[in-house]
Amino acid sequence: MATAKPLVLLTGPNGFVGAHVLDVLLKNNYRVRGTVRSLSKATFLEKKHPRACAEGDLTFVAVPDIQAPGALDEAAQGAEYICHVASPYFVFSSDPIKELVEPAVNGTRNVVSSALKSKTLKRMTILSSFASVVDLSKSPRPGYTYTADDWDPVTPEQAARDGYYGYHASKTFAERAAWDMWKEAKDKGEATWDLVTLCPPMIYGPPGHEIHEEKGVEGLNTSLMYLTLGVKGQLPEYKPKVATPGLPAWVDVRDVAEAHAKALVLDEGVSERFLLCGGVDYFEDGLAGLRARGEEGLGEEGAHCDRTKHFDLDRAKAEEMLKLQFVPFQETVEDTWEALKQIGLV
Repeated sequence: MATAKPLVLLTGPNGFVGAHVLDVLLKNNYRVRGTVRSLSKATFLEKKHPRACAEGDLTFVAVPDIQAPGALDEAAQGAEYICHVASPYFVFSSDPIKELVEPAVNGTRNVVSSALKSKTLKRMTILSSFASVVDLSKSPRPGYTYTADDWDPVTPEQAARDGYYGYHASKTFAERAAWDMWKEAKDKGEATWDLVTLCPPMIYGPPGHEIHEEKGVEGLNTSLMYLTLGVKGQLPEYKPKVATPGLPAWVDVRDVAEAHAKALVLDEGVSERFLLCGGVDYFEDGLAGLRARGEEGLGEEGAHCDRTKHFDLDRAKAEEMLKLQFVPFQETVEDTWEALKQIGLV
């Protein structure tokens, strides 16, 4: 009798990152139980993975509100792994605490609480962000290399100021809450599983989730919309030139997904925080190939990145422990452009 494939509870499988994580988990012979707000939200993924659904390797459960107490208790039952990917990414908010900080923190606390009730869990991964690492007051901090030991010093008072600080606070406070809850439970002998948090900067790459093409570029997730408008020279502050990203540190979404799968097979007893970064680049740095072949639709040549004027991120731990080989920026940009071209968005 064949051994049953290990079960992973995946939150946010229909998002930009979550859809790629789902692809990688299925490819690596896991069963996946995905949480969606309503089962109708799973239709696209069911059509994308018909065989996995037919064979029972991919199922979905409706969790209308991830912040509701005990919302994931039932979904987590029997899972050997949890990949918590679901989290909002937007920076425009009239009430950052209510719209950004509280949902992120409460959602993460809920997932950890459910994990602590599980009898089968071996490891949990949480998709955090470089926003929980960087010190905004010191940016662009040339010559400095951020490591997993760095934490964003953002305060609740700053978080209430605007959506930008609110987003940074949401990621920082949520990740800290997870580590605090886990360490406390570990000290009491109540947690026998390991915790891994992943902190990527800007995430780009070809979409694997449902795109609302009727909305045009506006139907993309935030980071892809920003990249697309940026390379097309359509961001107002740079138009008609290719834009310069506010945060030049980036990583390919496929590497982020791969990191989730690699984290699940770390040795028992290993709990770590990883920075994920493909490099520090401006949009123009990824366009050499597209320009060489005379690609139409690009903006006028924009600035190239002088890396000596920016901070860097330590990639060593992710490369050594997760065995990641990061996708080069030009490949990320070209693959994204081709994918969007196929669906008529560029």
